[in-house]
Amino acid sequence: MEEWSSNHLFLQGINAPVFKEVDVNNLKITGEIPSDLSGIYMRNSPNPFLKPSTYNYPLEGDGMIHAVYFKDGKVSYQNRWILTDSLLQDMKGEKPIFPEFNMRNYANTNVISCGDNILALFEAGLPYKITPELETLGEYNFGGKVQEAMTAHPRFDPKTGELHFFRYSFIALPYLIYYVANSQGKIVKEVPIELPEPALLHDSIITENYLIFFHCPLVFDIMKAFLGGIPLVWKPDQGTKISLMNRHQGKEINFWLKTESFWMWHFMNAFEDNNQVIIDFAHYPTLILDDNIASVLSNKSSFRRIIDDRMVDFPIFDQRKTGQPYRFGYMPHVDLELIASKGIPNYFPELIQYDLVNKTSKVHRFKPGNYCGEATFVPRKGGESESDGYVMTFVSNEDKGTSDLVIIDAANFEEEPLAKIHLPVRVPTGFHGNWIST
Repeated sequence: MEEWSSNHLFLQGINAPVFKEVDVNNLKITGEIPSDLSGIYMRNSPNPFLKPSTYNYPLEGDGMIHAVYFKDGKVSYQNRWILTDSLLQDMKGEKPIFPEFNMRNYANTNVISCGDNILALFEAGLPYKITPELETLGEYNFGGKVQEAMTAHPRFDPKTGELHFFRYSFIALPYLIYYVANSQGKIVKEVPIELPEPALLHDSIITENYLIFFHCPLVFDIMKAFLGGIPLVWKPDQGTKISLMNRHQGKEINFWLKTESFWMWHFMNAFEDNNQVIIDFAHYPTLILDDNIASVLSNKSSFRRIIDDRMVDFPIFDQRKTGQPYRFGYMPHVDLELIASKGIPNYFPELIQYDLVNKTSKVHRFKPGNYCGEATFVPRKGGESESDGYVMTFVSNEDKGTSDLVIIDAANFEEEPLAKIHLPVRVPTGFHGNWIST
């Protein structure tokens, strides 16, 4: 394909797309790979194939999976675009039927395993099924049971093996549908939920008894969508509504709490404790989605349960503790001073480990010029403790134009990594990923 460059701030530097699909075996390693690691670390990210005339981050960009394979002590890497219908159309040089409406399914936000399936997710479309070798098999609708779309942030219940997820719509009634798939990936529950108005619901979270949504005042604007801009408007006078629904027997929202306006992209976890529901997330007092560095710097988030003035997001934790009391969570620190000086977003120079029991935190800081993304926690084989496992993240070296997959011992978080897997290519700043055991 023809390579291109862009002056769009989300398509420059560490955010710029890559243009080659590669396969690299026998990767160089500093340190030692834990002997119990056998599986695949996959991460999804927007990686536009064609140079866009406009680019509405984080809503656009063709999905690309980056995968690192661990087998018998050896490590390999490959990356592939997800061959969505719209991307195949672009590759053939065909024009969309209605170019004024961007109705693409980019499949660019997350990648999960569900039953025997690996699914690339994008909240405005159905999942795309891929193979472990990253071959695209096509859209996946759970045997015809799921229509239109699926959230990019489903939640696994570790006690039942079920997958809890939803789809929202700005147009079609009902505006919200809640689904549950069993451990084999079969839909066992479908609950239409009546909402008074459409809502952009990027994420949800579960506890032992509840499904939780935050209805934040980011409102869909059909005229802006028609004109080609970011089709979302922040309306703080509407406030934020927190909803709880009994996930075992509920067919409607049981509880609405209206509070001051705030935004939330991502939950960490939630649980019930002494007739209270504790919800952890990255909190934004306001949200402005404009394509300039001033807007990026104005959208400052924080972690509310521990007093902390560092900007953070992309929270993760040991998923075996989903919906239960837990101790450790992880988020990258977003360095606003560095972003302001460089004029480019997404600089994460360190990863934070939060101890939610002792109300403390530890930092794993990367060497100057190296920047991480979202992490993933991988339990040690046979380990039961939340600190008995590994924290993985891609780390990009801005000067070399290459990336490493870094493996950190969760129990010795501030120490040198157990291993650095050196890739001869760059992995752009991306979104979400997961460990898939083999």
